[in-house]
Order: sequence, then C-alpha cells, then structure tokens
Amino acid sequence: MALPEKSLIPHPEVQKLADDVALLREELTSLLTEADHLVQTVKPNLLALYQTKIGAWELRLLQAQCENARLKRKTELAQASLNQGRLPDWTAIEGQLELEFLQWQVKINEAAQRIKTAENRLKNLLAPADSHALKKLYYALVKKLHPDLNPALTDDQRRLWLRVQEAYEAGDLDELRALALLAEKYPDSQPLAPMETLQQQRKTLEKQIATMLERIEHIESQPPFTLEAQLEDDAWVDARRAEIDAQIKELQTAGKALAAHLETLMKRTDHGKTFGNN
Repeated sequence: MALPEKSLIPHPEVQKLADDVALLREELTSLLTEADHLVQTVKPNLLALYQTKIGAWELRLLQAQCENARLKRKTELAQASLNQGRLPDWTAIEGQLELEFLQWQVKINEAAQRIKTAENRLKNLLAPADSHALKKLYYALVKKLHPDLNPALTDDQRRLWLRVQEAYEAGDLDELRALALLAEKYPDSQPLAPMETLQQQRKTLEKQIATMLERIEHIESQPPFTLEAQLEDDAWVDARRAEIDAQIKELQTAGKALAAHLETLMKRTDHGKTFGNN
C-alpha cells in the first residue's frame, strides 16, 4: 500500500517573503488599474463635460477671433496695394484670404466636432453597474496579463493583453468578458520561488509601486483633473462663460471698427466696379 506524499512546508521566512510579494502584486495591480481608469475613463469624461459646459462659448470666441483676424488681414492687403500705387484687386484678395485662413477653418471645425463628440460620449456612458463590472474585469486581467506584473508572458498572452487594452479603452464590456474567458486557461497562481527570487521580486515591485504612485499623482495634477471640482460648480461655470462672453464682446466691438474702416477703404477705391453696390 502506497503511503501518501507529504506536502512540503516552506520555511517561515520564505513564506513571509511570498506573502509580501503577493500583497505587493495586489497593490501594484490596483495602481495599474487606477492609472488606466484615470486616463481611459475619467479623463475623457471630464474633457467631454468641459466641452458640453464651456466648449460652445470657446467655439464662438474662436469664430470671433477668426473674423477679426480676417478683417484685419483684408485691410492690410488692400493697404499694401494702395502703398504700391495700385487699386486693390478685391477678388484676388478674397482668394488669398481663403487660402490663408484654411487653418482657422480647420480649428473651428475641430472645435465644433469636439463638442459633438463630447455630447455623444456623455449620452452613451455605461451604467454604474456596468462601469463597475468593467473595472473589476480589467483588474483581474491586469493581474494576469500586464507585462509589469508578468514579465514572462508568451506571445499569445501579449496579443491577448493588447486586445484587453483595446476593449477597455472602448468601454466594451461584452468584449472584455469574452477576453476574460480566454484568459482563464492561464494559471492564476505561480509556484513558490526560491528566497533569492522572492527578494528580487519584492524589490522590483516596491520600485514599480513607487513609480506608479508618482505617475498617478502627476496625472491628477494636470488638466482636466484640476478642473473637476470647478466643472461641478455652477457658479464657476457661469463665471467662465461670462468671461468668454466679455472677450467676444470686445472682439465684436473691434470687429465693427475694422469693418467700418474697410468699408470706407473699399468705397474710396471704387470697389463697386468689382462687387456691386452694398
């Protein structure tokens, strides 16, 4: 009759090191998950919130700046012709302005698109329960597949990790669930390593944790995170809108003066032969 094999009992110091490493792995997993959550979810949501609350005002400011710059440039081109003893060719000037202000129009279109994209994002946010499930799933997959925690990943595991990142960035809960099923074939636990290996792992994890803490602190110290409280403060939002409205009003006043000066210049140079009477 065969005797049952005795299970090996690790040395207490080795077991303590293994426990320390396990706890550090959990902490690093949490930090990696939190950093990605900040960058992939919180940041885009805050940017979207900013666009829906302030973006329309900034768009109107950009349009006013463009209009003023165009009027000023048109006057400069006309005056340059007069300084050379020639009547301004208003058709040619308009053509030149169209070319010179293409980049302005690109900026205006991009600003308008940001507002539209932000509105769509906020309308299609995951429900709180789904958002929690997404983050929980991602945490488990970070622990199993993140290269910082698993330096010996196979090529298949690395490809799976890339798919996990794409699904998480897209907020695709169904895809992340499917990827979690694929990841089940990879073991969660690792054999107990020798003391020297565990000591090195602990040192490496401690450095990684310190680095991640610094990274998260840096992320949260930058916009739009620094505006999070203000965006929830209606008084701040109203004040910011009023500030932009004041800038727009100043530009509109300056624009009227520019337009009046340009109209006088056009009349003086008999612009009617080109464009007809205004």
